[in-house]
Amino acid sequence: MHGGSLQTRGGDWFGSLPLGTKSVLLLNVCLYVSCVLFGYDAFHEVCMAPHWVLHQLQVYRILTAPLFHGGIIHLAFNMTAFVPMASSLERLLGSVQFCHIVFLFVALSSCFHVALAVVAGALGFNAMHECAIGFSGVVFGVIVVDTHLQMVPRRSVFGFFSVPSQYYPVSLALFLQVIIPSVSFLGHLAGLLAGSAYVNGYLNPLLLRQTTIETLEGNPRASAISTHPSFVAGGASADASPGAGGAAFPAIFGGGGGAVLTGGAQSGDAQATRWWQMPTFARRNAPDSQEAFAN
Repeated sequence: MHGGSLQTRGGDWFGSLPLGTKSVLLLNVCLYVSCVLFGYDAFHEVCMAPHWVLHQLQVYRILTAPLFHGGIIHLAFNMTAFVPMASSLERLLGSVQFCHIVFLFVALSSCFHVALAVVAGALGFNAMHECAIGFSGVVFGVIVVDTHLQMVPRRSVFGFFSVPSQYYPVSLALFLQVIIPSVSFLGHLAGLLAGSAYVNGYLNPLLLRQTTIETLEGNPRASAISTHPSFVAGGASADASPGAGGAAFPAIFGGGGGAVLTGGAQSGDAQATRWWQMPTFARRNAPDSQEAFAN
């Protein structure tokens, strides 16, 4: 009876998720399970290795690196951090715009990772030969957006201390780096930059216009998706999105701090990141690297 109750509650929780969030969760989980079942662990073939992206033109890594995880804990941390925030964002923006933004964050955070590695390499660090996997570049991008939408003056960093909300994403990345030195700081920083670019409006030209969203939703070929019970129709247009010119991030990332999109504001208690929602970005040794990193 107890097992059945847990199964029912789990099914109810999963069924309540918006379609885009649910799809991202399923994609990451199914890919991890497939790797386990087929014994695939050659992550050097798919990881974000800036040297191989630039010098071997293996640009596919930009899309593959975020989708692979080095272990069940790695996957669980990223998904438990992503799902609550992503669900709120999708209900605000609509499923089509949300999925488009997730794709932008995947591509943009990976590109920022490469650019940061070039800068770090010029400063003498071995960042060009880093080999990173994991979804937390996207997670940190969503954290920036979620923080931008919250009407709370301060946020807690894993319950240890609180900081002004506009400094929460940076503080979280730095604190995580201190307690788990093996995570990829460049991967997290790249996600912060992607999220900051969005909330400051720099990605607005790349977002879908309302007319485009309506056209996609009305396409008969997409009717199976647009009529799905979990699909969130409509949502905000590019001009109504969190970017829209309102800065809500520390000045070091080009924002002014404090502006909030009131239409998407949620209660701090309902949306605060819990201590167990720890985004991680696993680092592993690249094929030509002598340095190995723990997951």
